[in-house]
Amino acid sequence: MGLRATGSYPTGMRRREKIIDVAVDMFGADGYYATPMSAIAEAVGISESGLAHHFRSKNVLLQAVAERRLQETAAWWETLPGSDSAIGMFDEMVEATRRFLAQPGLIELFVLSISEAADASSPAHARLSERYEAVVAQFAARLQKAADRGEIRTDVDMELIARESIAVSDGLQVQWVLSSGKVDIVAGIAEYARNLKERLTPA
Repeated sequence: MGLRATGSYPTGMRRREKIIDVAVDMFGADGYYATPMSAIAEAVGISESGLAHHFRSKNVLLQAVAERRLQETAAWWETLPGSDSAIGMFDEMVEATRRFLAQPGLIELFVLSISEAADASSPAHARLSERYEAVVAQFAARLQKAADRGEIRTDVDMELIARESIAVSDGLQVQWVLSSGKVDIVAGIAEYARNLKERLTPA
């Protein structure tokens, strides 16, 4: 659940969010490279110059789509029944991966956007870096709460486990894209989650 247009938003913000909504759908369905900015502008009901007012380039719009995906994934996790349980959270990593596969075009977009943002000179670098740090902090905080309740070991670095989990998920998505979907990322995450439970379960 990312930001959505509401009556309280200024007109410009509502328009910006609508553009991202349309880009998510069109990039996800037809692919980033096959979707011209003119098609997005037409679907939104504005001119190309109007679109450029909000997103000066297609790459900038791509980064906004990537940010939206991170926001929505984080919010989705918060709604899950097991989000307060470490064990439930590990199981839900598998469900999150299945959810990604329901929108395969967005996996490709996400991998592309991360590669673009890796360039420190990219305008998206700071924004996505900040978003990643927020996701890591959220994950680590849940692990710490679980440790405080005695669900998992307390002698581990919660932030490191959070970064490792995110790295495994992102890495498998990269391999899925490079293999043209042949890598079974759901099975990979399921095996990782099983091993993580074993590692973190108190003796």
